[in-house]
Amino acid sequence: MYIIKNATVHIGDGTVLKNSDILTEGKLIKKIGKNLSCEEAQIINASECEVFPGFIDPVSSIGAMGIPSRYPDNDERTNPVMPEMNLKYSIDPDEVNAQEFYKSGITTIGLSPTANTLMGGQIAVCKTAPQKMSERIIKEHAGLRCSVTNNIKESFGSGSQLPMTKMGIFHLFEETLRAARAEKEDKRTAKQRAVIDVFDNQKMQVFCSAGSKNEIDGLLHIMKDEKVQLNLVDGYCFADSLRQIKEKRVGIVLGNLSSLSQISKNDVDLSKIKELIENGNRIAFTNTNGGYSEGREVFIWTAIEVYRAGIPEEEVVKMMCLYPAEMLGIDHLVGTLEEGKEADISVFTGNPVTTYAAKVVHSMVNGEVLF
Repeated sequence: MYIIKNATVHIGDGTVLKNSDILTEGKLIKKIGKNLSCEEAQIINASECEVFPGFIDPVSSIGAMGIPSRYPDNDERTNPVMPEMNLKYSIDPDEVNAQEFYKSGITTIGLSPTANTLMGGQIAVCKTAPQKMSERIIKEHAGLRCSVTNNIKESFGSGSQLPMTKMGIFHLFEETLRAARAEKEDKRTAKQRAVIDVFDNQKMQVFCSAGSKNEIDGLLHIMKDEKVQLNLVDGYCFADSLRQIKEKRVGIVLGNLSSLSQISKNDVDLSKIKELIENGNRIAFTNTNGGYSEGREVFIWTAIEVYRAGIPEEEVVKMMCLYPAEMLGIDHLVGTLEEGKEADISVFTGNPVTTYAAKVVHSMVNGEVLF
């Protein structure tokens, strides 16, 4: 048991509590309030510190790349359509441990296939602490990873295999949905059953990479009548299709804005995020760009860029905690600091949304203090 004492507590849903305490028991948060006490609990003095729920990266590649293997284990390219693949079997716990995500406040990652196939497989959600894998994997089948980017042409074009072109990419996307729905239920393949589970039964959300305006517009056209929740990954040109994104309530997972100066390269207007927030669209961040991940700091750097664009700090906190939890369907477990939820908690010297100087001084995952 632990008591985090006298902190500024950011609940993760926009609420901030001053001079408050958090009592944990086992892997759960037992109570949040002022002047809490418990003789059995170890005290963590968080005076002049700011406390946050563990941050969540919903589409990370780090932890599933099989380093130092020549072929990343999350990059199956034998077929452009593999929605039935389960990322769980590619998790490398040593690779996750080595990154020490929790030192930047990231306590949960959605381990994801790359953006090199049209439908690359299903996201698995894992805690970042060096604990037993049985305790760390909190959800399989958390999202279907898709892509309509040029990565696919590079993957299959050299082998004269569909899709070699943009028209081939979108044709195959439409044909995959049509064929799955046309087949009799008892005769569907594993691929077709996975497609139906996602697009018709909505058992998980779709996370699809689309960078340029024509990629985003093509994806939105195909998805206009689909009921499944769509989340746009690396959609740096989202502001050029703002009306359609608002109409469809598309979520956005912003990738590494610093990579190749994406803001300048794509003339990214982050101030438009305010319109999406007011419209009810969910926004999240990832340390990944183009299907490949970089250092854990990238996640916070992107959050700071969004804050500097005029987005209120507590809205940015939601993007780091609550919204990615909702996208992955794990918000009943993590994403906010609430009694009964898992004790994934980061204690910072300041607010990492507003200053690069803020550092993690205590990190807790599943109720265990890591450092």
